[in-house]
Amino acid sequence: MFYVDDHYYTLHDVEKQYEVFNETPEIRDCQNIRLAVCIKDMFEWITLCLYIRHKGGTVFPIHPSTPKDGAIQLAKASSCDVLFYGDLHSHSSIQLGSNRRDGEGALIQMSSGTTGAPKCIERTWKSIEEELTSYLSVLPLDHTTTSIVACPVTHSYGLISGVLACLKRGAEPVVITNMNPAYLIKKVKEQPHHLFYAAPTLLYMLSRFMRGERLFHYVMTSGTVIPSTWLEQLQNVSKKVFQQYGCSEAGCVAVHPDLQHASDMGYALPHVKIEAGEKESPTEILIHTYQKTISTKDLGYLQAGVLTFVSRIDDTINVAGLNVYPQEVENVLMNEPRIIEAVVYKKTNDLSGERVCAQFTSNELMVEKEVRDWCSRFLAPHQIPMEIKQVTEIEKLPNGKISRKKLAEMTAV
Repeated sequence: MFYVDDHYYTLHDVEKQYEVFNETPEIRDCQNIRLAVCIKDMFEWITLCLYIRHKGGTVFPIHPSTPKDGAIQLAKASSCDVLFYGDLHSHSSIQLGSNRRDGEGALIQMSSGTTGAPKCIERTWKSIEEELTSYLSVLPLDHTTTSIVACPVTHSYGLISGVLACLKRGAEPVVITNMNPAYLIKKVKEQPHHLFYAAPTLLYMLSRFMRGERLFHYVMTSGTVIPSTWLEQLQNVSKKVFQQYGCSEAGCVAVHPDLQHASDMGYALPHVKIEAGEKESPTEILIHTYQKTISTKDLGYLQAGVLTFVSRIDDTINVAGLNVYPQEVENVLMNEPRIIEAVVYKKTNDLSGERVCAQFTSNELMVEKEVRDWCSRFLAPHQIPMEIKQVTEIEKLPNGKISRKKLAEMTAV
C-alpha cells in the first residue's frame, strides 16, 4: 500500500487502523464536524486522511512540529470542533466547541504566508479528485513508477500531488520523515523508477552530495522558483526534472514535464484555464475553474502554451518607475561562483521610495564591493542591490519557502 521510511504498510494494516477509527466517535461520525489533526505518526495521519475522505468528513492537518498551544490556536481559527494532538492511540481529544454543519466534506489547509498572514483555505474532496484526475492525465507515469515524498504530507504538494496521486495511479508511495541526506540517497537508490518530490533547497543539497553522479530518475520541484544554477546542477544528477505550479485555493494547475528554464511553470492542466500576459508585458496570472476565477497575485506570461512566472506582484520592486523582478537579480547573484544562495527583496523609504536589497550565503567572506561589481557586469544600475548583506543562513518559513516581506521587516532599521 505505502511506505513510511523503512516500514511498509499493507492494505490489511490500513483496514486494521480503520477499525480503530470506527471505535473513536469523533472520527467515526466525522461527516458533520471539523477535525483538526496534529499527530507525529505519518501512518496514522495518512490512513486517517483516507478514512475521512472516504466518509466525506472535513479535516485540517497541522504540521506535527507545531506546539500544542499553537495547534489549538490554528484549530480554533479554522473553526474546528475537535483537535487530536500527539497521537491517536490514547483516544484523547481536545474539544474546541460546536461548529457542526451540513455540507460537503473538505480538506482544510493554510496558505503559505509568503506575502502576508496565512489564510484558511477549504477545498472539497470533489475538487481534489478533479485535480488528481487532471494531474495524472499529463504526467508520463504509470503504476511502475513510485513517488518518493520528501516534503510535508500535511501540505497539498506532498499530500495531494505526492501521496494521493501515487495511490490513484496504482503505485506505492514512499513517505520520508528522516531528512538525513545519506538516508535520503539510500532510499532513492532503493527505488530505481521513481518521481522524487521535494523543495528546491533539499534538491540542491542532495545534488551537491552526488557531484554529478546520477541519483534521480524523475524529480519534481515546486513552491518557489528554483535558481537557474541549482536547476543546472539538478539536471546533471537526474534523468528528467519536472516542475509544477499552483495555489492554495486550486491546488496544482500547471505541470512542466521536462524543465529547461527555471521560470517555466508548464502547461495548464485540463480542468483549468490560465490567463496571463505576454513576454513583453506580463500581467497577473488568473486561474479559471468551473466555479470561480482565482487571482494568484503572481506576474507571468504565456508563450507557446507554457506559463512562465516572473514575480510575485507584492515582491516586484519599483525603482523610480522601473520594475525590478527579484528572480532576475537572484540568478545573477547565484551565477557568481562563490555564492551558494541568494534572496532579493525590497525596502521602502518615504524619501527614497523602494530600493533593492539582497542577502546571500557563501563559504568564504565576500566584501560588498565584490558583489556589487559582479552585479554591474550583468544588471542595469536600477537593478543592482543598494543594500547587500552576507549571512550564515537565509531565514525561511516552516514550509521551506522564503518570505521576502518578512526579511524586509526583520532587517528594517
